[in-house]
Order: sequence, then C-alpha cells, then structure tokens
Amino acid sequence: FLEMGARHRAGQAAEELVKLLPATAARLGEDGEQRVPVADLVIGDRVLIRPGESVPADGRVVEGQSSVDESLLTGESRPCRRQPGDLLTGGTVNNESPLVMEIEQVGEETVLSAIVRLLDRAQTEKPSVARLADRVAGWFVSVLLLLAAGVAFWWWQHDPIHAFAITLSVLVVTCPCALSLATPAAVTAATGALTRLGVLTTRGHALETLAHATHMIFDKTGTLTEGKLTLSGVELLSSLDRDQCLQLAATLEQASEHPIANALCREVKSVGEAEALRASPGDGIEARIEGQRYRIGTAAFVSGLLPEPPDQVLPGGVVLGNETGLLAHFLFTDPLREQAAEALQQLRKLGLDIELLSGDEEQTVRHIAEQLQITHARARCRPEDKLARIRVLQEQGAIVAMVGDGVNDAPVLAAAQVSIAMGGGTQLAHASADMVLLSEQLPHLVDAVRTSRRTLSVIRQNFGWALGYNLIAVPLAASGQIAPWMAAIGMSASSLVVVLNALRLRQG
Repeated sequence: FLEMGARHRAGQAAEELVKLLPATAARLGEDGEQRVPVADLVIGDRVLIRPGESVPADGRVVEGQSSVDESLLTGESRPCRRQPGDLLTGGTVNNESPLVMEIEQVGEETVLSAIVRLLDRAQTEKPSVARLADRVAGWFVSVLLLLAAGVAFWWWQHDPIHAFAITLSVLVVTCPCALSLATPAAVTAATGALTRLGVLTTRGHALETLAHATHMIFDKTGTLTEGKLTLSGVELLSSLDRDQCLQLAATLEQASEHPIANALCREVKSVGEAEALRASPGDGIEARIEGQRYRIGTAAFVSGLLPEPPDQVLPGGVVLGNETGLLAHFLFTDPLREQAAEALQQLRKLGLDIELLSGDEEQTVRHIAEQLQITHARARCRPEDKLARIRVLQEQGAIVAMVGDGVNDAPVLAAAQVSIAMGGGTQLAHASADMVLLSEQLPHLVDAVRTSRRTLSVIRQNFGWALGYNLIAVPLAASGQIAPWMAAIGMSASSLVVVLNALRLRQG
C-alpha cells in the first residue's frame, strides 16, 4: 500500500500536467468570440485568455501584456512577464490582464505533451541497480526453495510433527519483496520530489549515474547565461548601412533557434527570402539571397567565401559576409543567470570538477570563467571539440555530466554518461538528455546531485536491511524458533521498513 502510494505521488506530477490544459477556449473569429473545445483548436487560431484562465496550447502573444504563472510546469514560483511576441506555453495561467494569443502548436506537438511523454519514458525504464536487484531476487527465490526443501527433509527425519510448520515459517519469513522494493521505491520517491522542483528525470539510469558523476561540463549561452542575447552594437565593414546588414543577418538566421538568431530577428520588422539554407554546427549559416551567397557566423567560416584571405584582422564574435568581403560585425550582451556563481560553488563543495566548453570567443569565455571562478574553460569549441573533450575525460575514468541546450549540444549531451538540458532548449536537446531542468534555475542542479546521492544511500540502506534481516531470520526459522504467524509479521515489517525508508526522499 505504501509503495503504491509513493508511486502514485510520484506520478501525480504527470497527472497534474495533463490536468493543466483547460477543456475549452475562447476562439476569436469573424463572428466574434466563440467558446470551443481545446481539441478543436488549429494552428493559426487566435484565442482570448482572461485573467485566471489557463493557456490552451503553445503560441505567441499578439495583444496585451500580463504576468503568467508557470509554477506547475517549471517549478518557477515567480510570475513571468509576457508581452506581444513572447511565447506562451499551454497549461500556464494568465494572472493579471487579458491576452490574445496565436496558436502555433497543438495536441502532441505542445511542450506539455512532450514533458508527459518524457515522464512516461522514465517510468518504463529501470536503472542498472534495479535490474541487479531483480536478478538477485530471482536467484534468492531459487536458493530459498532449495533451502526450504532441505529444512523440510531434515525435520521430516527428526520431528515429522513440526516439519510442515517450520518449513512454512522458512518460506514466509524470507523476504525477496524487500530486495525488489529497495530500488524502485527509492527511485520513485526521488523522481517525484525532483519533478516538483522542476527537474524532470527522463531516463531510468539518470539518478544513479548523476550520483557517481565526477565532472560537470557546462555550455555557456542559455546555460550559464540567460540566453536572452541583446544586440549591443553593429560594426560596419562595408558600404552597406546598419539596417541593410541587420536585414541580411535576420534573413539568414530566420530558421535557427539559437539565441543569436532570436536577437537578430527582433531587430527587424520582417525577414526576406533565402534559398539553399545550410547550417554548419559551431560555425554558422550559409544561404543565397537574391542570387548572392551570404554567410553569418565565425569570421573564419565567413571568410571561406572569399577568394583570398582578408587583409584586415578578423573580428571575434558574429560576422556577416558574402563573396565580395566581410559586411558587418555584430556585438551581443548576455547576462549571467541568477545565482549561477553560488550554484557552481555548491557543486564544487559536492566534489564535482566544473568545466566550461563554449563556441564563443576567447575573451567572452574568459570573462565568464573569471566571474564564475571556473579554472577549466575552453573557447571556440565546435561540437566535435566538445565531444573530444568528453571522451578524453571518460578515458581517464571520469563520469561526466553535461549541462547544455540547443541543437549544437544534442550530440554532446548524448555522449555524456548523464546529460541535463535546460528547459528552454530545443526539442532535440530534450530528446538527447537524461534530465531536463524545466525551472532553468541552476541551484536546482545542486538539489538534483544531492537527491541522487541520497537516493543511492537509501538504496544501499535498503539492501543492507533486506540482506541482514534474511541472514538473521532464516536460521531462526529453520531452527524452529519462529512460528508461522511470527514469520508473517516479520516479512511484512521488513518490506514496510524498506518502503518507509525510501519515502524519506519525498522531501527532496
């Protein structure tokens, strides 16, 4: 009963997410406002969301300003300000003023549905320690049956009257249930506690591996920083003016989800048409605009279009160019996440080695590393460079936890023993990750590490109790000192202790 209760409470997070979506929505059309089932909404519909109502699907604000409560979805207790152009996630609650949104994702394509699928996937997978416990329990039952047969034979030869009662006591007093419950009860309780904090566990092995992690590697943009880049300057390198360069840059970046792309696209009212768009992870984007080839990205990547190397010193950061030369150099600012320095300090106290791998320029990465006191920081890292660093650490025996977001991080997240994607990252990053930090609060990483280690400690305690109990109880039962009714109480008490011990993890 208690184990079922623990599973139910852990599963409540998924159930609460499903219940976040309203049954109906106020769709706006030519005939005015019409109340329709949420299932009837399609992409492009405009919906009115009054204060106190839930957002029915994913989309963008087109009219109004308000604050939105995302606490049940991300664990973030503070309301988030939303204005025209900002994203709204289905299941969040509008707090203050009416908002009009345009639907962009419905049904299985929404963020809420993706989170529920990840939770379901995690609950169907077993960590290795759980599989080991199941194998041990299987062997234990076989040995128990042989032992019971031996005890029955011995007592039948010496005291046939008591042979049945003593054999029954041996069979009842032994408790493979405690062995089998030791791991799932603990993992279920810990997973539920972390989900309420906004740390979504999507793989069965995640907690176990995170508890053993020796290194934690961070990406910079969108991970240690907010990922809300703002354009701070445009250095013109050709005869084109600022608006022309921004228009070209936004046209090239229109299909990207990178924070740099978002910052550039916000600077223009509309984007042009681009042909043969091709992204080179870690370098930039190339496309044809009005018949000319353009590139945006690193200076080295953009210079690859030129017939000869440029005479000027190549700038760092983001550069725009075509086959005639470099056109502009864009400068951005990206503030650090709140409590980033404190969170990294706490992770160091837990014994983790912290490293920063970023595709940004040396000066930018060095500045961030100094602010966060990171001694191992590498700049201008392409995805293959990050992969190579992870593999070097793994060959040295390190257990690597990777924290990142974005398309560029997806292969790196997949290569690490345990990976954590920021909640604001792309769907590809979420699919590659073992955990998702929905709250996007770095201190919750510290909670995740502590909870994972407590979980392993509780599992060891449960194993110790189960084995110790059986080692003491079986000889006593075999020698006739435990009656069948006493054996039944002992077996139940053993399972009860294991489950109650695991339930302590619910407090996080």
